[in-house]
Amino acid sequence: MFKLFIGLFLMMSVLMAESSLKLEIGGMSCGGCANGINESFEEDLSKYKVTVDYKTAIMDISSKDGSDIDIKEVLKALEELGFKGKVIHNQ
Repeated sequence: MFKLFIGLFLMMSVLMAESSLKLEIGGMSCGGCANGINESFEEDLSKYKVTVDYKTAIMDISSKDGSDIDIKEVLKALEELGFKGKVIHNQ
């Protein structure tokens, strides 16, 4: 039971909103992919500042006003673009 509680706690801590995130992006095959993600977020989720580096496959995202980032919203947006996101660091 204790292991279940710890597992749920760790999973929820990743899914809780934060004001700054670093994600690993899977499925990028060129620099155009990174540019496409940047442009899509600028248009559709302009409340976030996004930088995607194709060479490292890392996406840095922060809220422009310091509010919490909706991690589920970000992951869904990436999935709709054909990419998989994995949170590797949150602050």
